[in-house]
Amino acid sequence: MLLRYFVVILVSSGIGWFSYGNLSDFHGADFINVLGVLLNISSIIFAIIGAWIAIIFPNAIKSEAGRDRGDVTESLKQTVKDANYLSELFHIVLMSAVVIILVVLAQVAFPLLRAFDYFEADLELLKAFSVVFLLTLTYAQVDSIMIVVSKNFSLLKRVRRRVRQERIKNDS
Repeated sequence: MLLRYFVVILVSSGIGWFSYGNLSDFHGADFINVLGVLLNISSIIFAIIGAWIAIIFPNAIKSEAGRDRGDVTESLKQTVKDANYLSELFHIVLMSAVVIILVVLAQVAFPLLRAFDYFEADLELLKAFSVVFLLTLTYAQVDSIMIVVSKNFSLLKRVRRRVRQERIKNDS
């Protein structure tokens, strides 16, 4: 997974490098608008998945505590599946939290860099870096959304398979 983000940062950096000096139509308002969208998406994902974890995690613990220990192998398999699923949900929450933190820091840092001559910031370099920053954060958000969709689809398939198995078992 880290390799994917490394590749995205490299590609974003390449795009930023090639756009250096060609961003005359890219203004601070555009940057702030995109940051606002990323912040809203991150906040929504953070809240929804956080609530989901709050519901699933106690249920997973209860189901393990209340299981009959006769079938240890099946219990262990289910525990590993639940732990993997929760781990992936925690990853999504962590990624959304990182995006929120970076957006907040950027909303403070970039205006300061532009306003103060003390930093002697090259405006074109700042715009190119902004493109890299926005592309990387956008990828992180799209990746998080795709993971959520994929995990939900996977969960739906598991539930449907269990329902079919129960129907077959009850029909026998």
